[in-house]
Amino acid sequence: MSAVHPRAPRRPAAWARVSAWLADAVAAAMLLALSAVTVVDVVGRYLFRAPIGGADELTVFFMAIGVYAVLPRLSWREEHTCVDIIDVLYRGRWIAPRQTVLNALAAAFMAMVTWRMWILAGRLTGDGEVTMFLRLQKGPLVYFFAAMCAAAALALAGNAVRYALGRGPLSSGGADAGR
Repeated sequence: MSAVHPRAPRRPAAWARVSAWLADAVAAAMLLALSAVTVVDVVGRYLFRAPIGGADELTVFFMAIGVYAVLPRLSWREEHTCVDIIDVLYRGRWIAPRQTVLNALAAAFMAMVTWRMWILAGRLTGDGEVTMFLRLQKGPLVYFFAAMCAAAALALAGNAVRYALGRGPLSSGGADAGR
């Protein structure tokens, strides 16, 4: 029988694995669609003098969906780009309190972004706002953004709780803990 280290990372729940896979699949599909639209548009523009109408709108939609789809996962795993200016000041036993405060602040800011985005989505939907060329509805897309921001806010709040309980990824004295 093998002994399990008390700080050994737990395997994520099935719902977490499925949602991470789904987010990655959506982002990959958007990247593939973005690449396909770009190639077809460039070939059509320069070889046949017939670009794809609305390619710029599709590019914006695909890029935004790909970015927002993975935002909650990146927030939960703390994989977003950051500047580690204060890491040298708060090492060792100060990592968990620092990360608790930073994640709580980030969760609060993301909740405000969610709130404002939800209001904007309602306004766009109510006004029937569409894109100029393809006439795509803007409201549902912004509702999707708001939902992903809400999930990211919950992930950040969850991180704050994990660190407050001493269970955050950097709390265990791992590779990042001694920075």
